[in-house]
Amino acid sequence: MKPLCDRCGITRGGFKMSMFNKDWCCELCITVESRHPNYANARASELEAVKAGVKNYDGIGLPEDYGQWAKEQRLHLATTDERFLLLMDGLTNEE
Repeated sequence: MKPLCDRCGITRGGFKMSMFNKDWCCELCITVESRHPNYANARASELEAVKAGVKNYDGIGLPEDYGQWAKEQRLHLATTDERFLLLMDGLTNEE
């Protein structure tokens, strides 16, 4: 069974756990997530949980508006950020 991004379905490349929840995310989705205004809060909350000894932290939860926000960010990055565009091409192009 191939790893699968919980957010976009990509099956190629590396995967990381989201800072917001337990989603298993591809590099594209992690790049988008890291630009969200609540990302720093999510990171800080996870750090505090780790310091408190929590070993299976659930995260602060995905922001309610995240789906639409992420879609807009992904489109923006695909048209303005060459690094993101190259990453997207590498992960989605089957050739």
